[in-house]
Amino acid sequence: MVGLTRRQFIRGAAATAGLALGLQNLSCFESSESSPGSAAAPAPYEDWRDIYRRRWTWDRVVRGTHTNVNCVSSCAWNLYVREGIVWREEQSAPYAASNDTVPDFNPRGCNKGACASEMLTSDSRVRYPLRRVGARGEGRWKRISWDEALGEIAREVVTVLSERGGEGGILELGPNVDFAGNTAAVLRFFRQIGVPITDSMAQIGDLAVGGTITLGTPHTDGTSDDWFRSDYLVLWAFNPSATRIPDAHYLNEARYRGARIVSINPDYNQSSMHTDLWLSPRPGTDAALALAACQVVIAENLLAADYVREQTDLPFLVRDDDGRFLRESDVVDGGSPDRFAVWDEAEDELVWAPGSTGSDEKTLRFEDGVRPSLEASKAIELASGESVGVSTVFSRLRAKLDRENTPEQAAAVTGVSAQTIRRFARDFATARAALILSQWGSCKNYHSDLVQRSQILLASLTGNLGRIGGGWRSGAFVALDGLGLVAMQDELDLPHLALTAARAKLDPHAVREQFESMYVPSTLFHAVHGGLGPNELSAAWSDPLLEQGAAPYLREALEKRHFPISPPVDSPPPDLIFSIFGNVLRHSRSGNRIRDSLFTTARLIVDVNFRMSTTGLHSDIILPAAGWYEKIGIKYIAAFVPYITLADKAIDPAGESKPEWEIFALLSERIAAEAKARGVSAVKGFRGEDCDIENLGRRFTDDGRFGPGAQEDVLRFILSVSSAAKGIELEDLRRDGGAIRLSGLGPEGGTAGIFSEYSKDEPVVPLRDFVEKKHPYPTLTGRQQFYIDHPWFLRLGEALPTHKEPPAAGGMHPLTLTGGHTRWSIHAMWRDTPSMLRLQRGEPVVYLNADDARARSIADNDLVRVRNDVSAFVARAKPTGAIRPGQVHIFHAWESYQFRGGNTHQYVAPSPLKVTQLVGDYGHLRWGYAHYEPNQTDRDTRVEVERV
Repeated sequence: MVGLTRRQFIRGAAATAGLALGLQNLSCFESSESSPGSAAAPAPYEDWRDIYRRRWTWDRVVRGTHTNVNCVSSCAWNLYVREGIVWREEQSAPYAASNDTVPDFNPRGCNKGACASEMLTSDSRVRYPLRRVGARGEGRWKRISWDEALGEIAREVVTVLSERGGEGGILELGPNVDFAGNTAAVLRFFRQIGVPITDSMAQIGDLAVGGTITLGTPHTDGTSDDWFRSDYLVLWAFNPSATRIPDAHYLNEARYRGARIVSINPDYNQSSMHTDLWLSPRPGTDAALALAACQVVIAENLLAADYVREQTDLPFLVRDDDGRFLRESDVVDGGSPDRFAVWDEAEDELVWAPGSTGSDEKTLRFEDGVRPSLEASKAIELASGESVGVSTVFSRLRAKLDRENTPEQAAAVTGVSAQTIRRFARDFATARAALILSQWGSCKNYHSDLVQRSQILLASLTGNLGRIGGGWRSGAFVALDGLGLVAMQDELDLPHLALTAARAKLDPHAVREQFESMYVPSTLFHAVHGGLGPNELSAAWSDPLLEQGAAPYLREALEKRHFPISPPVDSPPPDLIFSIFGNVLRHSRSGNRIRDSLFTTARLIVDVNFRMSTTGLHSDIILPAAGWYEKIGIKYIAAFVPYITLADKAIDPAGESKPEWEIFALLSERIAAEAKARGVSAVKGFRGEDCDIENLGRRFTDDGRFGPGAQEDVLRFILSVSSAAKGIELEDLRRDGGAIRLSGLGPEGGTAGIFSEYSKDEPVVPLRDFVEKKHPYPTLTGRQQFYIDHPWFLRLGEALPTHKEPPAAGGMHPLTLTGGHTRWSIHAMWRDTPSMLRLQRGEPVVYLNADDARARSIADNDLVRVRNDVSAFVARAKPTGAIRPGQVHIFHAWESYQFRGGNTHQYVAPSPLKVTQLVGDYGHLRWGYAHYEPNQTDRDTRVEVERV
């Protein structure tokens, strides 16, 4: 290797790897038919050296990315197309720095994106419509024509809608969506036929309920370049080196600048090795750690007192007799029950706080001179003439922390030393800007809401929320108005759009409510109709304070209609099940129970996907969807990357696969023809609305304006009417590297919880509207709300953030099963991709502590059975010192057919329902799309491991 530089070696290795992948691609293709714009005829091929020589030649370069996959990174790629094949993909670099004080967003991409073209020709690719000919799940299929497939589906849809209306069907959408015509088609079609859609956010365990409780939004985040401006970053149940590869460089750059980085995770993961401090709490005890840090902040007078007085409910007065807030209705006849009191220590008098739901003053700013007391304890005369003692939320919190959450007490619970906890608390509190990156990993425990409330409390006591480089971040998105318009509105001409815009300006909540009306809560739908109830409601696996389990609370929540369930509770489950790029049987905890109930009784199950999945295996008809690179779309927009990223069409769809807009336009026409032939004009949607299916084809295409081949026209329309894309056109995206900086942040609400002004020249920091403009938070109190005085919270000891031991989900077994997102796949999409399987063991593997393995005579690569009272699965074992004693770890997303015997790690997780997440009658705690419902959880699951 004399004379060979490191750069030359890397280039040569990359070329060799690309050559191997190129050879594999060529061997998989059934023909050399060219797509438009490719060479007129294939070049002669004699042997592998021809491929090597032509490695750097191509017909054209197309801007692409990966839609219909639940990845938040929005990476722009250059797709090199030759003879109708995406020969290779290469990272594009269109991302500029927000300004000259922060690094740019380049490079973006990961190992999955670099081999995405391989998936278009993989063995699991579905190229033609398929009809099941064996039993569901048996894997026996017959290829059929599109005409046959659409005809069978249309006949069954019209039959079921005629008999039961929209409640006779359900769409299991899943999280694999885009922001253009592909997902717009799905939402539009199912709204027009009145069939409900499951909101998958909680079903996949990604709903940050603690954010909803405290901030009024579960989704709050900014751009990842703001990480660089932090002085103290906490990766709490977050492993960006493996799961956020394109953004992880900001952490390294911040550390190079002098920031300290802390990893809080039971296992020593790929990110922990790059941090300054690793804290390893026992699984499920993170709230104890966070609250002990809060105790230190208060006890050592490190808190930002003025910030706390203005931004939080900690100065609010609480009655000593019943633990409820002191309300105006308690003190004043005819007063509001949603107006709350503080004690002004300047004038020594009661003051009604502005900004609450019941206040006319929509600001957090108190009148000049008012100084809310944090420690007041007073006697107040009520409207009835009685006198009642009151004290502040802060004084209650302080007493509780001193009583239950000292570092010494937390050390006994978590296994993290008191000295380390104090060091962490002091460093966090004294940093100029401290940031907790919590993300979706912190959502998957039974008491995740308590953990998140405690994390936010720590960030708030130190004045970090709404601060540059500081705060608590859980993940958020930027909405495109145009997607919602296509989904919700039949007529998309100018007069109707103007009418909608006027209505939205007058009542923005009405538009959101209309969008939410398409959905039902997925976790509760499956508890009622999907066979999950026995596991989720069991008293044995729930909070010990629930002697009868969660069942009585669920019954009350459903009787009071806190959550929309369709079909109604006492009705049979749906006869029609559609799955669109979803995989509910794979991602659901105890998915085998859904398979054995809901997927057994349904009359027709249709899967629309580009690959064979666990859910597809148990379907009746599979419609082949076009993959990325084979259709045009827009990547959904996560807050981390403030860019619109184009997924352009580079090649023709494989086989007979089609884009979703074309699929549902054609299906709409077939349903309309079937309805007309049978004399069925209108049916009832699941909300009771009339749905005209006789004219469904005309309605779906907007009188032919957006016909089956109109994917590009739909995308142009969405861009043209979206505030976040103002001034951005398709041609601009094609010309400028496939990604262009957003023009704005779009409408707030739903998954868009940023609440800050936007500038193209600044990193985005969430929650600045509350801190700088004094806007009220979308909570009952209008503040960061740490005290919840709902009867269920009071009864279960959760009015304040607290630590509670995780329940023994799955039985009293000695080990706790934890999990994480895999580095080698985006959920299940790449799980069977050869290039990714070669980078790991190629089959499911569990990691356990080396001492625990020795005690069970388990050696490296042994087959082991992981079992509990719910189920069992078999996997390989990897003993390691990176896992805590008492912990077993598995990376997620393996398909059932990749496990010996077909049982997955999800089958052992009972995922008990948390009853406080069933509240629906308390201010901001109510059902809403991706807002509030019980999460599915798996990281408190108790197991035993034994050699097979």
